[in-house]
Amino acid sequence: MANKYLEHRFSLREMILLAILVIVVLVGLYFGLVFYPISTRTADLQDQLAETEVRITVANSLKAEYDRIVAELEEIKKSGDETLMPEYKNNEQQEKLAAVFTTIFAGMESDISYGTPSAPDDNDVRTRTITFNFTVNEANKGKEESVYYKVKSVLTQLVSTGFRCSMTTLTLSPGSGDLANDTSVRVSTTINFYELDSNA
Repeated sequence: MANKYLEHRFSLREMILLAILVIVVLVGLYFGLVFYPISTRTADLQDQLAETEVRITVANSLKAEYDRIVAELEEIKKSGDETLMPEYKNNEQQEKLAAVFTTIFAGMESDISYGTPSAPDDNDVRTRTITFNFTVNEANKGKEESVYYKVKSVLTQLVSTGFRCSMTTLTLSPGSGDLANDTSVRVSTTINFYELDSNA
């Protein structure tokens, strides 16, 4: 019986069908083992490439923004314009400010406390905190102005010295509680003055 099957001769039709079956199996193996894994891997790589390109675009944008900010800071440092921000030179700035304050507080009772400049921040800026305590009375104001008007004038001068600054605290202590008609007002204010430290 076994020999009968072994001795079977395939007809032309059977050989064609067998050949087609072998081709189908080979094509199936090719797609399953070669083509599909390669196409899947190619798609994954294309997705990774697209994601990488987006990251590069974002990184380039951030780098451009960083370079712009650094360039602006360098321009400020090189400008030497004291109305923007003076260069930090130990106590040189304090001496300049003291001369200005002497003029502002001429004839007034005043006390000025200079704080130690802070360490440079991330932008190489030092902060010099100065506290002012002064009294404005009848002798310090003009004939047609109130004590309040004189206080306002002094405060305006303090923040308009030409040096970059910001007022952080302000306390007024009028004797009668009426700034417009009071004859004496005690003022306390704190102002931060900023300086660039190019050596930081």
